[in-house]
Amino acid sequence: MSEAEQAIQPEVTEAAPATLATPAEVAQGGSGNDFLNSIPEDLRQHPSLSPIKDVENLARSYVNAQRLIGADKIPMPVNPTEEDLDRIYSKLGRPESPDKYGISPDGNIITEERATEYADIAHKLRLTPDQANGVLDYYRSVAENDLNNFSETNAKAIEEASAALQQEWGDKFDSKIESAQKVVDQFDAGGIMEMQLADGTKLGNHPDVIRAFAKIADFRQNVTSEDTVSEGTSSLGMSVQQASNEIQAIMGDRTHAYWDKKNPTHGQAVERMQQLMEMQHG
Repeated sequence: MSEAEQAIQPEVTEAAPATLATPAEVAQGGSGNDFLNSIPEDLRQHPSLSPIKDVENLARSYVNAQRLIGADKIPMPVNPTEEDLDRIYSKLGRPESPDKYGISPDGNIITEERATEYADIAHKLRLTPDQANGVLDYYRSVAENDLNNFSETNAKAIEEASAALQQEWGDKFDSKIESAQKVVDQFDAGGIMEMQLADGTKLGNHPDVIRAFAKIADFRQNVTSEDTVSEGTSSLGMSVQQASNEIQAIMGDRTHAYWDKKNPTHGQAVERMQQLMEMQHG
């Protein structure tokens, strides 16, 4: 190329880079395309269109709206009343009434009365059937475990009490157990024997309690037996000599309830001794 041609050649400059929309601009509606001018004027001022800045944003809003069409929507009030909450939880599955939970007694852990009470509480708390039955299953599992542990504890207590008393009473074990049971039956103390101690053991399975009722049986047999009754003229139906003999027997027996203040029959034994003393001395 000649110097003349180079002189008339136009100066070439670099083109400016194209302007791209930034993420912030996209978030605010993209590059600012004014699509509102392309829609009817009566729609341009609608408040629902004010956040939308371009066609892409409009399309996304339309797609999201289509997803909601036909969906069951639950309005959430800012300060819901009890009526609002009832309506909301009914939408979520709370039954119309407690009997709709279908909670049935099992004859063991859940009685008919307990089933009714629990259904009322579940409905008051607005639980769904799945929630109510889930809580009930957990309670039933815990209660059954506690019951099994209770049975094991009592079985162990019976075994230990039996072994201790057999060692203490020897061949008199069966007769003493039978005598103690007769006292329990006579005084209608079965309910007391079913009471539980702190460790869950029944009162009637504790060796000290069994031993106490056996002593009551022995006391009744020794103090009020028929062979202590004579045809004497005393108010106790005993002669002075018989009263004196019984006093001596009691005084010589340090295992007698008269000497043991912890014995349940100690008071009766003291009263008996006073009666015998009064008879002996007139």
